[in-house]
Amino acid sequence: MRLSRSRRYLLAKNLAKRLLPGSFAWRPAADDRAVVEAVEPVRMAWPAGVRKPLVGLVPDRDHPPYWTKYRHFLEANGIPWELYDVHRSDWRQRAARLDAVVWRPLSFPSELEECRRKLVVLEGVMGLFCYPSLREALLYEDKLLQTELLQHHGFPVAETFISHDEQEALAYVERCEYPLVWKVGCGSGSLGVELVRDVRAARRAVRQVFGHAGRATYWPYLRQKDYVYLQRLEPNLGYDLRVIVIGDLALGYYRDVPEGEFRASGMHTERFDRVPDDALSLAHRVARAVAVPQLAVDMLRAPDGSLRIIELSSFPRVDGPFECQLDGDPGVYRRQAAGDRWVFVPMVVWSQQLALRQALRDGWLAAGRGR
Repeated sequence: MRLSRSRRYLLAKNLAKRLLPGSFAWRPAADDRAVVEAVEPVRMAWPAGVRKPLVGLVPDRDHPPYWTKYRHFLEANGIPWELYDVHRSDWRQRAARLDAVVWRPLSFPSELEECRRKLVVLEGVMGLFCYPSLREALLYEDKLLQTELLQHHGFPVAETFISHDEQEALAYVERCEYPLVWKVGCGSGSLGVELVRDVRAARRAVRQVFGHAGRATYWPYLRQKDYVYLQRLEPNLGYDLRVIVIGDLALGYYRDVPEGEFRASGMHTERFDRVPDDALSLAHRVARAVAVPQLAVDMLRAPDGSLRIIELSSFPRVDGPFECQLDGDPGVYRRQAAGDRWVFVPMVVWSQQLALRQALRDGWLAAGRGR
């Protein structure tokens, strides 16, 4: 496990992909209808007199996919939809008859670039309701933007240094304490995350980043260029917490750090115990501040009991309808109106459907569309 998560292993793997073209082609969109429809769909109350949008649904190529959960929700709630191939050259013409586009972009720099560019047109010029919005797409898998927003709003972020200035970065690595956690701007599951153990290694990495060619990453087509993102290796209790907030609902679980590791994300060590109210409430405040319908907030518990946020994600990986459990029962946490108290409500649910319902509430109904 540790070998497969190392930077050298991933660089070697991606070199093989370049040398053996076609052997590592990305899989086509999957259809897990039987698995999805075994779970009762999320229902949405629709006000009388408000037209339902015609939704262009983009089949994502993740495994497991998001789009099939969206389809199940749309069909169960009588919302008209059709498949929409946003990647074709005629994507603008095909969008002309739509009211909305629902697209879960892959967390790949190439698709994120395409998504952000096309949302400028779909949302900003053509006026379609888009999930994600351009704001969400910019936030997704951009650790620099996430941290700068969190710092701006005064949330308890892990101590992080971000700079696009070589001399400032070199001065910082000379005076800081080691080890440091080095991250690339786009990466999930602990990929693109390294431990820098001393000033010599940090100095070398900084000079590579600001060199003419930049520094190699685990993405075979992308190099880290002209920025550094360094986090303090925060003291913690040996786990991180992931809380996924959707409106006034939340899901959450623990991820234990394996022995000899410093990372929890992507290590497949999930543990389902009661998520404390302070973590649920902190994640809820963050989601409201950044104004997105769904947000996963990853945080550490320090030895003194305080929480430190390390990362955010607009579209966290979801393997099944059991992303939150308590005493063996799947469910969600529901925020109580009086104070920051949360109650666990047993249910089996696809969180993607909760998120799409919230997006339609915020971006279609509350915005006065369809009247």
